[in-house]
Amino acid sequence: MVGNSKAKLSKYSLLSYLYFFFNCAGLPGGLLYTNILSPVFYIWIVYQKKQPVLYQFFLVLIPFNIIHLLLGVQWKSFLVSNLLFLSTYIFVVCFYYFINNYSRIGRIYKNILLLNFLFMLLALLLLFTPFRELLWYKNKFTHSVEDFFRLSLLTFEASYYSLLFAPVSIYFLLKIFFKQYTGNATPILLMSVLPLILSLSLGVIGAMLFAFGMMFIVNWEKVFYKRNFLSVLVVSFTALLVGFLVLYFLFPNNAVFIRLNNIYYGVDTSTRGRTTESFWLAWKVAEERSIWFGSGLGQIKELAHAIVKKYFDYWGDLDVVRIPNAVGETLAIFGITGLIFRFGLIFYLFFKTRVLSNYYRSCIFFFIFIYQFTGSYITNIVEYVLWCIAFSTAFVCFDRKGALK
Repeated sequence: MVGNSKAKLSKYSLLSYLYFFFNCAGLPGGLLYTNILSPVFYIWIVYQKKQPVLYQFFLVLIPFNIIHLLLGVQWKSFLVSNLLFLSTYIFVVCFYYFINNYSRIGRIYKNILLLNFLFMLLALLLLFTPFRELLWYKNKFTHSVEDFFRLSLLTFEASYYSLLFAPVSIYFLLKIFFKQYTGNATPILLMSVLPLILSLSLGVIGAMLFAFGMMFIVNWEKVFYKRNFLSVLVVSFTALLVGFLVLYFLFPNNAVFIRLNNIYYGVDTSTRGRTTESFWLAWKVAEERSIWFGSGLGQIKELAHAIVKKYFDYWGDLDVVRIPNAVGETLAIFGITGLIFRFGLIFYLFFKTRVLSNYYRSCIFFFIFIYQFTGSYITNIVEYVLWCIAFSTAFVCFDRKGALK
């Protein structure tokens, strides 16, 4: 069993803090310390498993790479993206082994929750100083709302931070729901919810609501008739209603209402960019090479500029054009074949690992399944961490046979 001693607990705790709080601090966009440390992770996982762990990766990737090379690629971007993809895979394999063999995940979650709350308090203090952009992400929140500050800590944007924090928040919200705390749960509830509210990532919050709703629907015969479910439902609905009325009467022109209104009328550029426009652009990029096999790793930024200029009649200077959508990026890079492989693997692991036998893993699965259609990217280790959690054998305290007792 991984980590039976205090020394190992400290080592893995430090790595968890690196992953959660400092993984991209001071690095150029897209690069993480977990990518830089991938050779160390590879040595560790080979030592733990006593066998090579890359042959499955190359078995799938090499045929695609050969096809893309024959279709034509820009070499520098192609090689760099392959290395980044490889380092992401190494970390994911290590994390999956770790989470299935480490018995103190709950303690790590608790430490992250407490430290995150302290960072959040520090961020609130800095919000009123010239140093606020150290821990807050400033961007155009939506049409007519400029220079809006959202909590991001040391990550590169608020939605990435929210995605990082989501599994911790879901874990403690379920702990509260299943009454696995004997004391006052209010502080845990506040520490689990406030960071998400301050980050204002509507995609993450919406995906979490979807995940909880699906979990309750799938388990309706075990959950709906529990008195605790009704009390939580009433309290949650009341809190949302009170919050809505306060905002409506006291702050009718608040940023959240403006953005929701813009989303409803289809003028929110962020929502369009992460959904419909991402899929449209992904299809066009794939068509440039092969709709069945895509354009290849690293080729989106080489092809997307010309497509945007052609179809949008845009002739100004463009920054790097991205497809901020994991499913869309899969289509652009690996084509329809890649999409078939992606969802085939997801559903295979869903049934093989019996996701629905565990409330927490079910919630995580529903969360990341819907979120992949609205955000993320193909080398996002945070997304893969969530998939690993959903397909793991950990978190037995939330198994359907015991969690409701």
